[in-house]
Amino acid sequence: MVEVRRFTLLDGLLLIVVVAAAAGLRAGYLIACADYARNDGPLRVETPLPELDSLVRNLKAQQRFALTSPSTGKEVDTAAIAPGYPVLMAAVNHLVDDAVLPSTMRWGQCGLGALTAGLYFLFARRAFLSSLVAVLAGLLCALHPFWIIDTAALADGTTATFLLALALFLGVRASQTGGPLSSLLYGLTLAALALVRAALLPFALVGLAWFLWRSRLLAHGWLWALLAFLGVIIGLGSWTFRNWQLFGEAVPIVDSAYYHLWIGNNPQATGGPNEDAKPPADPFGPASQRTQRDTEFANQIRQELHDRPVETVRRRLRAGLDFVFGEHWLTKGQFAETASEVVEPTWLAWTYPVVLEWTMLILVGLGLLGWRWTYGWRVSAMPSSLAVIWIPLPYILSHAGALSGPRLPLDGVLLCYTAFALACLLPGRRQLWDGERSLSSEPRP
Repeated sequence: MVEVRRFTLLDGLLLIVVVAAAAGLRAGYLIACADYARNDGPLRVETPLPELDSLVRNLKAQQRFALTSPSTGKEVDTAAIAPGYPVLMAAVNHLVDDAVLPSTMRWGQCGLGALTAGLYFLFARRAFLSSLVAVLAGLLCALHPFWIIDTAALADGTTATFLLALALFLGVRASQTGGPLSSLLYGLTLAALALVRAALLPFALVGLAWFLWRSRLLAHGWLWALLAFLGVIIGLGSWTFRNWQLFGEAVPIVDSAYYHLWIGNNPQATGGPNEDAKPPADPFGPASQRTQRDTEFANQIRQELHDRPVETVRRRLRAGLDFVFGEHWLTKGQFAETASEVVEPTWLAWTYPVVLEWTMLILVGLGLLGWRWTYGWRVSAMPSSLAVIWIPLPYILSHAGALSGPRLPLDGVLLCYTAFALACLLPGRRQLWDGERSLSSEPRP
């Protein structure tokens, strides 16, 4: 195993620069474009959760994760939505008044966005043993316009992005050096990531399985593996126990998997959210009707797969494109929606379409190229490779979003690969091309 270079004063200064740049850009956007964080800003790259206000209100007033059922009009406990972001927002609401809750969340997301850039700096430094790649990755994350715009949105994108960055850094660190705190925090972070976005549960489980296998190479690896496993169990166990008490079933996070599969596999499916499709049952209805509605969803899905196999494959391809680009880009040519109730600054109106288009071109082109070139670092950078495969998979099998929300957490990984590709194009970077094996025999200071 290659020894990681000691963290120096220069590395600390570079990390501060990256975090400060990310914080400054996000704070500048909130001040200039979101009225000092009082509104969502003029642009939106992620679709907010329509039920968020109701969930937060019920959590604060009744300590219940409950929604108003469209069919009965009554408040019912639900497991149809991932609890992480609503619970976080309700916790903040216990500390501040309702009037300042939105602005407080946006400023908090500004801080999380800045920390995310710093975490990718630390991840790239450990994964690729290169300060140059780390600086480029950190600065690209700091400048990423999709993340900057999403800072003003009351949605889970920024939180999920931060948690994925933290999981990748902790995973690489724990797989290289072990340690009780890193291992336990890695498991807890994977659980938190899945609780914020249920679609990321497969990645969390695969990330845990990778660490359990990897830890066999570490001294006392069985202990680090046990701590990571306990972290995931502790994180997911409390919510699963709540669902068991209320519904009599061990629902890990959400019970709406069949509904989302139906959204992507019904006769009107487009690969996106398809809000015009009429489900055969109420996905937010009482828990007592769960088995019946899941059966109805499953029957329609099975019938659609049998009757239209070619359309099914075509929808999966379309869902993959929607995950990367967003359905609105394929149908309307837009990476961002404009908010009619917010005045859009003139300079932003004519710059953001060009900036977002070029960002996606670079992100997809250099990101995929960098992914291929990092083959020599596949062992040390394995968590990021798992993310590239397992994060899109649930969306491809079901449906993606109208905007870039499902893809936002994965952008950090692609930006790291972009940074690696840029570093490889510079002269004198033979070690990056040769990979981890070329450094295994070199003494490290």
